[in-house]
Amino acid sequence: MKQHSDRDTDYMACAGCFCLASRQAARKITRLYDSYMQGSGVRATQFTILSQLLLRGEMPIGKLAGFLGMERTTLSRNLTLLEGKGWISINAGEDPRARMIAITAQGRGVVRRGFPYWSKAQAHIGKILGADGEAALKLLSSRNLE
Repeated sequence: MKQHSDRDTDYMACAGCFCLASRQAARKITRLYDSYMQGSGVRATQFTILSQLLLRGEMPIGKLAGFLGMERTTLSRNLTLLEGKGWISINAGEDPRARMIAITAQGRGVVRRGFPYWSKAQAHIGKILGADGEAALKLLSSRNLE
């Protein structure tokens, strides 16, 4: 069996890596949202979790992780911070192994105060992306890539 050497491999293909491009885009978008959200006292990632709980209601942590496309352990760390601020509650579900996540009245206030900042960021990014970019981003996020 022939062994491949570095000379036989075109590593320049890595320059067009889809994983790298998507992570770079996600970081740029998050930084932009965070810059707009600074005055609200909540980070974009926190606002996203809170706003989705506001819209969808109480749910198990696993379902929330799946909906947000986050690893459960990463989400748990974020939820611990939000619970410490009193913005969410974490309680046992009907199945004692399941933890139910709900937004609190204080968390609803955070979303209400953060919404104008989020709206400005959303409009700015919408202009940067344009209709085609928005459509491509929504299509990409809706696809099952597994």
